[in-house]
Order: sequence, then C-alpha cells, then structure tokens
Amino acid sequence: SRTLDISIYKGYKLSINKTFLPVKAALFCWFAAGNIEDVYLPVFLKLKGFSLAHLSLFSAISVVLQFMGANFTGILTDKTGRPKTILLGYFALFSLICLGFTYTPNVKECNTKKTNFGCSYNSTLHFSTTASCKVFKNDTDSISCTITKFSNVSHDNYNNGNFLSNNSLVEMVIIEKDEMENNTGMCRYKANFKNRSITSISMSDIDICKSIEMDCSLETSSDCNENSRLWIVIYGFMVALINMSFTVSYRLFDIIVVDLTHEHDNDFGRQRVWSILGDLSGPPIAGFLLHTINTSGNEKSYTVAFLTTIFFTFLSAIFLWQVDTALYKPSSKMWKKVLVLAKNPEMWLFVFLLLVAGSCYGFRAIYGGWYLQGIGATDLLLGVARGMSGAYGLPFLYSSKWWISKIGYRAIFIPALLGHAVYCFSFSFLEVPWPAVIIESTGVLTYHLFWVAVMQYVIHIAPDGLQATVRALAGSLQYNLS
Repeated sequence: SRTLDISIYKGYKLSINKTFLPVKAALFCWFAAGNIEDVYLPVFLKLKGFSLAHLSLFSAISVVLQFMGANFTGILTDKTGRPKTILLGYFALFSLICLGFTYTPNVKECNTKKTNFGCSYNSTLHFSTTASCKVFKNDTDSISCTITKFSNVSHDNYNNGNFLSNNSLVEMVIIEKDEMENNTGMCRYKANFKNRSITSISMSDIDICKSIEMDCSLETSSDCNENSRLWIVIYGFMVALINMSFTVSYRLFDIIVVDLTHEHDNDFGRQRVWSILGDLSGPPIAGFLLHTINTSGNEKSYTVAFLTTIFFTFLSAIFLWQVDTALYKPSSKMWKKVLVLAKNPEMWLFVFLLLVAGSCYGFRAIYGGWYLQGIGATDLLLGVARGMSGAYGLPFLYSSKWWISKIGYRAIFIPALLGHAVYCFSFSFLEVPWPAVIIESTGVLTYHLFWVAVMQYVIHIAPDGLQATVRALAGSLQYNLS
C-alpha cells in the first residue's frame, strides 16, 4: 500500500502517502539548515571584523549570482531531467563552504592605535584618557608610551633621578576602564606606570604630574590579519557562492516537490508545512547548542552553528536520495518553447506581478525589523514576530488545496498584494512595537498562500519542458532580484 494510515481517535485516521515521507523529512532538514545559515552568517561575519559596507557589497554581488545561478539551474534541470542530482551537488557546495567558514580567520587590519594620556587627580594621582572602548583592554599588560610633554619642574626626587624627559619611552598598564553613558562607545581609561608607580608622588607634586603628557600605542598583531584585504576577497567569493547554493537549493526543492504533488494529485501546501516547521526549528536548535557548547574557551565562535547546518544538510541529502524523481523527462526544443512563451502576454503580466510582490517582500524583509527596533522592539520581540509569521501560515498551508480550489490561484494574487499594502499601512501607525506580532499575520496571504498559488500557476502557464525554468525564474524574481 502507498498509504500509511495512523489511527487517531474513534475511527478517525491520518493517511500519509508513503511517497512523500522522505520529501517531508528532506524539506524539514533543509529548511532548518538554510535558516540557521541565514540567521547566523551575518553575525559570524560581524564577529570576523566585517562592516555593513562589506555586507552590502557581498549582498549586491550575491543577488546577481543568485539570479543567474537559479535561472541557469532551471534551464539545466529542464535539459537534463535530473533535479535531484543537481540539488545534491548544491548541497555539497553549501556544506563545503560552511565547513570552510569554521577555519577562516578574521579580517581585522593590523595597525597601531594611539591615544594621548594626561595627568588626572581624583583621590589618587593617575593618567587618564577618553577613547573608543575597543582601543584598550582592561587588563592590557604592556602599552608603549612616548613622553610628549614634560616640564622640568624643580623637585629633588625627580631632578636627581632624572627618570622622565621629553621623547623618553615608558611602559604603562591600564588599571581601570569605565564605559561612558549614552551608549557612545567611548570609555574613560585610567593608567599608571608599569614599573614606577606615580602614587609615590605626594599631594604637593600634582604640578609635576600635570606637566606630563604622553602618547601611548597598542599593537593589535595578536588580533589582526596582515593579509586582511586578500581574505576580504576570499570571504566575498565564499559568501556569494553559499548564497547562490542556498537560493538555488530552495528553487530545486520547489521544482521537485511541485512535480511530485502534481504527479500524485497531492497538496503542495501540505509539503510546505514541513518546510515552515524546519524553518522554525533550525535556529533555536543551533542557538541552544551555541549556548551550551563552548568550543573555544571564552572566545565567541559560531563553529557549532555551521556544523549544525552541515548536519541538517547531510540528513536532507539522505532523505532526498530516497525520493523517486525518475519520471522527470528531459526537455527538447527548449528555445522554440521559450519563444512561444515570450509571445504570451499573460507571461509578462506574471513577471510584472512577481516583480511587484518581490519588491514588497524584500522591503519588508530588509526594513521591517529595522523600523521596529527604531520604535523600541527588543531582539526577543523581533524573533517572536518572525516566528509567528510562520506559525500563522501552518493551518493555511495544510489546507491550501482547499483554499486554491475555492478562491482560485489567480484570485489569490489580488489579496496577496493587498496584504503587503495593509502591512506597510499598519506599520506606519505603530507607536509601540508589539502589534507587529499581529500584523505579521498578513504573511498568510503575502507569502504562504501566494507562493503556493505561484507554483500552481506555473503549471498552467509554462509548457512541458520549461516548468523548471519558469519556477526558477519565479523564485528569482520573488526572492532575489527584488
């Protein structure tokens, strides 16, 4: 029997098509892996010393590569009829890059940080300065300083010892570090001589202390990369490739699952339920492991997150191998079919729809969290809002076949666009962030049901032999180009 029947209560039973068991498991594991990478890659890059400018540049390069890669893969899939083999290849590329990230160094440039210390008196004599909190550590052992100003004040202890003079080198040690208020990123440092404590200066010798100024420097060779520019290029190449493999894998899953559901008269939305469950499960699992497993002492590391990503990707590959896609036939006369499709006005309206919807989706993804933080949203609230967006969609995805049959896939496009308008209009009135948890329910129309309708519409509009190509194009317009 192709059906697995599970008795629930008083004759009620749950029937599962055995063909889709490995599909569900593969979707769950891949979406868990993909969302872990999506959540932790940006913070990993920040830890390695990258700025927002770097991330923006990487994203711009990735968008081009993702669009080209997705469409090339769609054409290749139609031409060869081997979506599973191609997807496994992208899994391998994705996993290798994740593994590579666990060995890559930071890209902090090596330089000498300097700041000027002057005498200060607050119950005790010491030297102090105000500088970025990143300049000195609280327990710096050795700071090289050059005396830039030392007035020759008459005092027996110092004239006779003659241990200080202009341009002489001394070593200092930071004895206290206090962060300034208003979250400016600036700290007040207190320092003293490493070998000669100025606490021996009596209260009457404050003038001597005040006559001393020095420039102190800290070499960052222990926490920097002399080949930082080369590694920035390498990182950019790796980020572009992992983003491409990440995106194309999603598109290939759409191709495989839609074909299977169409062949077995099953519900694509019900398979997407497992995608969302994986999406919701992956980051918390990785976050828990990051919290409980410390792989490098006190130093923060995201190695566990990448290894968890590789583990879920490997599981997805194992389950995917069990999926039978043998009935997928290679296409012939593709360019002739492309010309016929290009002459169809409905296809161009479909492309325009995806550009508009994709632009709205991208705007929400990029600026939604930013706007909420601006009105006081916590990281927890942002996470809850994102999670609720997926949770809202689960019952609608499970019953998506019913919704599509009652409303029609074309008719769903209109409320989906209106959902984007409602989302943005509602956000414009927010004064406190918590209502965003409710507003995220618009994702039922704008994301969950919309994408099911798009995949069903491709079956209608694309001729045989171009199904994979048009699905890949749709995904690129919706999630990458816009």
